[in-house]
Amino acid sequence: MTELQRISIEIVEIFQNKISKLTKDQTEQLNIHNNSMNFYVQLGDEQKALWEAKHTLEYLEEITQ
Repeated sequence: MTELQRISIEIVEIFQNKISKLTKDQTEQLNIHNNSMNFYVQLGDEQKALWEAKHTLEYLEEITQ
């Protein structure tokens, strides 16, 4: 399992277990991170995709505390 896959699993778990509702701003921020990560995955730039995934995870951890 790659680090990107591991982080993606953590992100899914947070959504399943810790988030019941998001504000509009939170939703927009998460969409930006997700779109960027997908863009870099499609380009084959694993390092930039990983960077976006890490920041998404950090943001989710921040808003669920």
